Amino acid sequence: MHNGFDVKIKSQSLYLLLAYGMLGAYMIGPSLSYRVGIPRIDNPLTLLFILSSCLIFLLESKTFPAKAGKALLALTIMAGWSLLHIIFSSVSATLFADLMMFAVLPCYFYILYLIISRAPDQLKFIQRFILFFLAFITLPAFIELLTGFQFVYADEAYSVDSGTLKGLFFNPNNLSTTALCLAPAVLVFFNLLGKSKKEVALGWLLFLLLGLTIFASVSRTAIVCYLVLLLLYLVYRNNGLLSIFMLAATALLFSMIPSELIQNFLLSLDSNEFLERFSSRLYLFLYDLESDNSVSYRQEIYHYFWNNPPLLYLGYGPKNFREFFGGHISGSLGFGNPHSFIIELYLGFGIVSLLGFLSYVILYAATMIGSRRYASKLRFIALLAMIIFLIAGFIPSTILRLPFIWLPCFLIFIYIVCHPTQPQSDQTNL
Repeated sequence: MHNGFDVKIKSQSLYLLLAYGMLGAYMIGPSLSYRVGIPRIDNPLTLLFILSSCLIFLLESKTFPAKAGKALLALTIMAGWSLLHIIFSSVSATLFADLMMFAVLPCYFYILYLIISRAPDQLKFIQRFILFFLAFITLPAFIELLTGFQFVYADEAYSVDSGTLKGLFFNPNNLSTTALCLAPAVLVFFNLLGKSKKEVALGWLLFLLLGLTIFASVSRTAIVCYLVLLLLYLVYRNNGLLSIFMLAATALLFSMIPSELIQNFLLSLDSNEFLERFSSRLYLFLYDLESDNSVSYRQEIYHYFWNNPPLLYLGYGPKNFREFFGGHISGSLGFGNPHSFIIELYLGFGIVSLLGFLSYVILYAATMIGSRRYASKLRFIALLAMIIFLIAGFIPSTILRLPFIWLPCFLIFIYIVCHPTQPQSDQTNL
């Protein structure tokens, strides 16, 4: 009996090492490559993580709650089908790494399930994991702002000298996407499931830090999503009518301000290198959207795909869309980065992968809606987490190398499945 208990402790320690170690490698891999000159450590570690997870699956019990098993199956179909391109397509070392970072998703889900389902304090583990994750998102961005030190450099347009903050990421859109996807999970596990006022206060602090990071990244879609998430969270309270009244009064106040004053104010910020990028992008968004090249280029991609959807079983392979877009869009960036995860998934890996993904999304939504023993506000924010994830797939050029943005929804789903009833002590904080 004692030996079996020791084995469980050692196994849990191994799973924790895999979960924390892989997330840390994803965060610091690009920076180590740029600052120290070593190869990307996250590439080989992803392959090791996949192989380790497969071995663990063979050795572990195959008993799952039905919903967890179905989600794992859906994710495995989605990611597993993409691996056929290793056989049928010409895949370079870089594209192989992209495939591995996509194939890691069901493995990460499985390891997180093993940890959470067996943790003595499941909520405490998730809160610590979120803190670990959030530190890599927010702290480097603020260090970059205060010191000018660049952790990663990929393009002059995304440098500190150009007024861009990106932290450990290659560009600010990746930073904003990651921060945005984590924000709902903070509300769920700290503000709604927190067992003390201290945890709730910490949740608001973390949510604010993520918001500041999103604003610093100057991603307009991420900023709008963050503000909508905050407003919906505030409205969905016992004092919802008061919140709605205050929001309406604020909107009325802003509508009374002459647009010329706002335009002149935004243009006056051009003298500051950091505020210039924010003010110019906001100005284009509010008053001259047609002149925004990034918006028009995305519209070209989405419009052509919507009007000419191909029937694909295997797909063209990762970042190999020249055959589909060639001659139909004005630039070549969309040949590899279509700025939409749904489009990238379907064109890259075909209908089977897309159906696997949709099955996971539907199962997640059905689980949140059906968890009637949880407070409605928690289920509402949990659903928003998936909606935000789906919208976030349109922010960066590609999310193949952002497997960690899937983790917040994984954490929410697994916790709800492992806790079919909300603990009574948590309900008093809602």
